[in-house]
Amino acid sequence: MAPSTSPSYVISIDGGTESARVGLFDLTGNLLASAAHAYTTDFPRAGWAEQDPNQWWVAVIQATRTCLDKASVDARHIIGLSLDATTCTLVPLGSDGQHLRPALLWMDVRAADQANRIFQTGHRALCYSPSGCNAEWMLSKALWLAENEPDVYARTSHLIEYTDWLVYKLTGQLVLNKNTVTQRWYYHGRDWGWPTDLFAAVGVPGLERKFPKEIVPAGQAVGHLSPEAAKALGLPDSVTVYQGGGDAFVALLGMNVAEPGRLGLITGSSNVMGAFVEQEFHGPGLYGAFPDAMVPGLCLVEAGQVSTGSILAWFKRYFAADLPPASAYSILDSEAQPIPPGAGGVIVLDYFQGNRTPYTDSRARGAIWGLSLHTTRAHLFRALMEGIAYGTRHILEILSSYGQSPQEISACGGATRSDVFMQIYADVCGIPISVVKVTDAPLVGGAILAATGAGAFPDLAAGAQAMVKVARTYVPDMERHASYQFYYERYKETYHQLRALMHQVGQQEDMNARGRAA
Repeated sequence: MAPSTSPSYVISIDGGTESARVGLFDLTGNLLASAAHAYTTDFPRAGWAEQDPNQWWVAVIQATRTCLDKASVDARHIIGLSLDATTCTLVPLGSDGQHLRPALLWMDVRAADQANRIFQTGHRALCYSPSGCNAEWMLSKALWLAENEPDVYARTSHLIEYTDWLVYKLTGQLVLNKNTVTQRWYYHGRDWGWPTDLFAAVGVPGLERKFPKEIVPAGQAVGHLSPEAAKALGLPDSVTVYQGGGDAFVALLGMNVAEPGRLGLITGSSNVMGAFVEQEFHGPGLYGAFPDAMVPGLCLVEAGQVSTGSILAWFKRYFAADLPPASAYSILDSEAQPIPPGAGGVIVLDYFQGNRTPYTDSRARGAIWGLSLHTTRAHLFRALMEGIAYGTRHILEILSSYGQSPQEISACGGATRSDVFMQIYADVCGIPISVVKVTDAPLVGGAILAATGAGAFPDLAAGAQAMVKVARTYVPDMERHASYQFYYERYKETYHQLRALMHQVGQQEDMNARGRAA
């Protein structure tokens, strides 16, 4: 099917951390309508985060129906549906297809001890994360479940992710999405498949028998909407559901990052970065490369900064309380904009909640130094933005050390609302940064998967090229880029100078917390 004047539409579902969002698109990438419906997160203990899948389904139904009402299109012209969701958000299902406990949300890090033990095996599958095993990933959580809730683990017939659960609710088919299992489950479709010996080595032999057998690539048809799902959503059961993936990685398509040479920057409370490369490689400082995880024939490289927008929110909350909430960021931007690069000698290390890449150091913490009696709020706010941008540049530098040097960054998310911040990003990194028109990139990416799966485009790259529009581009000022070099080097040195101290303080704080609890 080629794009034409016929009224053809696709639906995209985004299962986010706080809500389910649904968008209706035409085949040129125009967002005709969207809606969201919230759900709650429970935090039973420090480091734990859980959600009720029943709330997910209610949210998807409500958001879909609201979106369709807003659009007022003939649902018979909807040619496909695709989706994304948070990852790793793990759902154990019983033999009746019902979840056995609340889902372990992606941010749940209760499995830190299990992650350390997994990493100590030195198994070859750990090449995907050579700097450390992440407590958020599937195996860590599955091992925690087996050790701490053995009855639930024993009764688990199928272990799946949020994305797979959505597909199951929509179609009745229990399958796994190739994107997530490659990036978060240590699956390698070109070589070892499931690392069954790793599962056995850490104490969960036969774990793979709890996985659905079929692994479906992104954009491939899974099946039609079940009659029950179609009725609940207000859609015809002729609509085909096409496989999706993890939210940040479907979002890459929604930023027209589907070929080598471009890097996607998804900004928010944290930053996620992704790029596609032709050859598989592994090494410290990055996650991946994950073969065929989204685009067939290409490998996906992932990196991220744990604390970015959340740092600016922290500063606004505690140090700009005098400003009107609705305009606080724009006022802070206007104060920081005239400050020259280097923020008057103030350096910020952005590891407020640890470091994801390149160090995978959960004990790392933020630092602000170079303060003087000359330092103002404007200096501090600019230094925070510069520190975040330095972290992004550091990841680009790591990519370059592996022979991968993206020539352009495509960005979406909260930071793109600030011209000052985006220009700092461009000047620090020395690379043009384009902001996409529809900034809800996961929804756009899902639309691309559905449209390409339905035959509207020959491949995902063509679909992304056709459906993604650029709103504006920030071109780096190379003089400012050169002036940032000195401060960037001091930023990198800060972690190495303070690492031992940060670890000592973190261990002491843990001891203090245990003492207070006792």
